[in-house]
Amino acid sequence: MQTSSLKPLNGMKVLITRPENDSASLSTKLQELGATTLDLPTIAIVPPEKTDKLDRAIRGAEGYDWIIFTSVNAVRSFHERAGILNVQFDNLKRTKVAAIGPATANALEQFGWKPDYVPEEYLSEKIVVGLGDVNGKRILLPRADIASKKLPSLLTGRGALVDEVTAYRTVIPKDLTPGRLRSVLEEGVDLITFTSPSTVRNFAQAVGSEELLHLLKTAKIACIGPVTVEAAKESGLRVSIVAMNHTIEGLVEAIENEIRTV
Repeated sequence: MQTSSLKPLNGMKVLITRPENDSASLSTKLQELGATTLDLPTIAIVPPEKTDKLDRAIRGAEGYDWIIFTSVNAVRSFHERAGILNVQFDNLKRTKVAAIGPATANALEQFGWKPDYVPEEYLSEKIVVGLGDVNGKRILLPRADIASKKLPSLLTGRGALVDEVTAYRTVIPKDLTPGRLRSVLEEGVDLITFTSPSTVRNFAQAVGSEELLHLLKTAKIACIGPVTVEAAKESGLRVSIVAMNHTIEGLVEAIENEIRTV
């Protein structure tokens, strides 16, 4: 861990709730600012229980006008399943690809896909507007099993023919027991970061509503964007920090700005 009296987050203990394979970038950036980080994933990413619909979508990908990816995990899961099916995407001439933000776009590029569209604001409303006229267009949404229905609803409202398929499931990690989480919080945490609604909900479920507010009296809550903020509020959490730019870099910047002004 890096610490220095000259660094803005020196002495702060930050709890990271991202999935195990995704926590490193946030932890590293916070450590560089002097924080001590603790990784305690509140969600785990696992394959769908049934893959029939996903498999059909992957094999028929060339029949879509757009494929929209709304998370890095959607990109990974989609391409991992395509690899299992031995499906190549070299000949998708008519199919365009959209990513909801830069991290998702980078994940696509790692698999050899350059996104045709990335909105300037990483929200469902913005991605729908940026696609232009989607009336009669076939659109594929490979997503989490618990993904919000807002995006498909907006698209169908504009006349699109939407296939929403489960590319992955988010589940509570087996080692995220109420006892373990309470123990961590009771030892003292200054800041808790949430990067998706499911990280919030699983956290609140593991702690239990009766003890949640008591345990969080001294901890600030930081969220990556408005959708996550809404989940936090629904769970009874008071959010202190919200990223203006809904990325990991934006979240770190918001945390740094908040601490510097205290």
